[in-house]
Amino acid sequence: MEWTTVFVSSVTNAMRGKKILEQQGYKVYMQRSAHAEQTDGCGYHLLVRGDVKQITALLSKARIRILRTEHGGVHR
Repeated sequence: MEWTTVFVSSVTNAMRGKKILEQQGYKVYMQRSAHAEQTDGCGYHLLVRGDVKQITALLSKARIRILRTEHGGVHR
């Protein structure tokens, strides 16, 4: 299963999203984006291994604003 990067609007949303996804059994890394775009809010993202549709559905249900996603990332 590939990694998905989920860009969120704030550090608070990143922390909340990490907690929600971990409670559902996902392995999640929260990171500050190295080169945050101006549209990326505070520049935080979650790196999650799993189905992107399920991940975004869980976050959306929790009212966490998702700015964008990227698929196929590699975590080392």
